[in-house]
Amino acid sequence: MDFLENKNFSTLNGEILSKTTDREKLKYFKTVVARSDYNDAKRGVRAFASYLLGKKLISMDEYVSLFGGHAVNYISLDNDGNFYDLKLNTPIGKLLETYSKAKYGSIEDIRLLAGIVISNLSQALNYPNSHWRKMFEEARLDGGNVVMMTTGWRNVPSTANIIYEIVVENINLKLANLGLPTIINIKLPRLAPACENYASLSSEEREIVNVKQDHVIPAENFYKWSSTHVIFGDDVLVTGATADKVFFESMRNGAKSFQSIYPIAIDPIKAIRDASAEEKLNMSLVKEILDDEVIKFLSHPDFTPVLRTLRLVLSENNILAFERYLPKIPSKNCLKLYVAALGSDLLEDNRSKASLSMLQGYLKNLNILDESGMVRQ
Repeated sequence: MDFLENKNFSTLNGEILSKTTDREKLKYFKTVVARSDYNDAKRGVRAFASYLLGKKLISMDEYVSLFGGHAVNYISLDNDGNFYDLKLNTPIGKLLETYSKAKYGSIEDIRLLAGIVISNLSQALNYPNSHWRKMFEEARLDGGNVVMMTTGWRNVPSTANIIYEIVVENINLKLANLGLPTIINIKLPRLAPACENYASLSSEEREIVNVKQDHVIPAENFYKWSSTHVIFGDDVLVTGATADKVFFESMRNGAKSFQSIYPIAIDPIKAIRDASAEEKLNMSLVKEILDDEVIKFLSHPDFTPVLRTLRLVLSENNILAFERYLPKIPSKNCLKLYVAALGSDLLEDNRSKASLSMLQGYLKNLNILDESGMVRQ
């Protein structure tokens, strides 16, 4: 894609940008960044930054830091479709496995991703001049709040929800001991049914989906009583569509400041040109097949189902494997799957109805559910 043809990018400054030199474009970009206007999130600045990155006029650091962004690991795809570390130019096999398993509900791998963020934030808080330390100091001085916002869907947590529950719990210990305000954790639910193939959509397609299935973001009244600093947390930065939406709404409605943080950021040049990049990352180990690897994290004592867990386990394509594996999954975890699925209206979804009915029958036979499908007290 030529970023100059992007409809949002072209609205940034009419047709002037397409007629300027790269040096003038870079100067304009730095002006835009310096003015910190939340309206720029709607003017195509993200696409503009991608264009400059593709021209090697800005670094990945500068791209990620747009609108207060921070990521620990930068990754990209080589010509053979393999992910590698952009900073070190080395393969990232272990991180890929961790991310893929975390996306499908492996609590041990979710904890590893949370640990990456905790380590990064904790180190930054040790330095008085770091942006993170300054933000918390400002919140302390003006009696403000710091909130962490993460996205999920209805009654099922997302991987990001669980990651940042762990992050907030741990970082709050450090903040309290430093005499700084602790973080308030807030989930942004998406009430409409989640888009099945969101990870493989282009940035333009994501914008269309987000209009119909947007997250519920706190409005003006939320910021009325005290100054509020917002942190947005997600498991990966791809196109930035969700983060930019939260940034725009938060700042427009009165947030004092905005930061976002991710354990991983994908090279936007590859992500925009290859809409399947995020899905490749999600499925780098877990392949939508119910196998021994998946059963390991389904059997974990601290297992918590996420939406991808439910879709994989209850898929009509995996019904035979699910029936075979059911006795290997602890009954309390089978009940967690059942409760999460019914709480998310998956009993009405034809793709999961048969597997869910089988699970219900299995739990009834174990005397965990009564004949009406309710949990026995």
